[in-house]
This record gives sequence, C-alpha cells and structure tokens, in this order.
Amino acid sequence: MKTYRLLFLDFDGVISDSRTICIDEINRLRKSFPTIPEVRSQEDMARVYSVELRHSLYPFGLDDEETREFFDQHSKAMNQRASEVEPFHKVVRALAFCNLPKVIITSSYSEAVYTILQKCEVFRNEFVQGVYGREQHKTKTEKIRHALKLFRVDTMEALFIGDLASDVLYCRDVPIDIACVGYGYHPASYLRRFSPEYMIETVEDFEVFLQNLLQKS
Repeated sequence: MKTYRLLFLDFDGVISDSRTICIDEINRLRKSFPTIPEVRSQEDMARVYSVELRHSLYPFGLDDEETREFFDQHSKAMNQRASEVEPFHKVVRALAFCNLPKVIITSSYSEAVYTILQKCEVFRNEFVQGVYGREQHKTKTEKIRHALKLFRVDTMEALFIGDLASDVLYCRDVPIDIACVGYGYHPASYLRRFSPEYMIETVEDFEVFLQNLLQKS
C-alpha cells in the first residue's frame, strides 16, 4: 500500500447504507421512465448505473435531458428520505479516528450527508474537511481536482474510496488511485473488471484497510 496525504470518500454505498432506498426510488421513477429496467439487486444496479452515470441511461433510450431529469428527481427523493437512511456505523467510527484529511465527493446533496452522519454518536463537525455535494453541479472529476488544488496535494498522494464503476472512471480522468468497496451499490465481481488499485469486500474489511492505510501514512 502506498502513502497518501488526502482521502476522498464517496458517500452513498460507502458511508451511507442507502442502497435499499435508492432501489426503491429507481423503481418508483420507472412510472415516468418505463424503459429503465426494474432493479432488485447489486447486479441490477450494475446494469442500470453502469459506466459514467451521466451516460448510464443511454442504453434504455434516454437522451441527455431525460437522463438529467431522472437523476435530478432521484437525488431530490433521496434527499427527502435522508432521515430514513442509516450510516454504516463501523465505517463512520473507523473514519472518526482517521487523522488524514477527508473530503466527501458525492452526487447526494450535502444536507443529506450531514443528516445521515449525525445519526452516528462519534460524528463531530471536524469529521470531514469538506463535502462536495450535488448542489455544486460538477462532475466528481471536477470536484476532486478542485479539492486537490485547495489542499495542495499531488494526484499521487490522494486516494478515493467508492462503490461504483463510474467512480473508477472519474478517478482515472484525474488521475488518482481508487479503492472500491463491495458492500455498496455495485458487486465486487463487477468492480474488479475495472481494475481498482484496492478492493474492500466488507464493512469489516474497511476497518482493517483503514488501519493499514494509517500505519502506512
């Protein structure tokens, strides 16, 4: 494992246990977007949320405007239901004792991020040094590049932890290293096809990975 000075974190599926509600909202929106297939599992998520999210609905006949509308509606619904979502408490506790600077890079609204994080007893305002949410209207690649400049960290010194194939692609565009978790939105078997630098199978493995990361850093 390399030495890193800055840790980027995706939120949904990595810190937030939101997959079930995410699936509920995809299926609810199928009434307005009927060509999108029904989603029931991680494997179905990999089919619908494949490649970069902004392009992922093209195979189902949605154009750019319809894709933006789908994700706008989905994000608003997820924000409204944030009070129903629990964090992965073990992940939050592990991160609370991580002394590396941490920045959340997410497609969720920052309001939802804090609503969910505050459910964990170890959460403090200094838990993260920044949240780049959906309200910024930038891609994850753009958010990462902005944070790298702000923290004056080289691309070789930053690590992103995500749960989607699109996260790998965004990180390759920067480029920075990525660790993928298999307990989030996409299954580990699918994520491995994109050759992330590290693979974290379970929440328990996340705790061990972070401990090893801190020892190295």
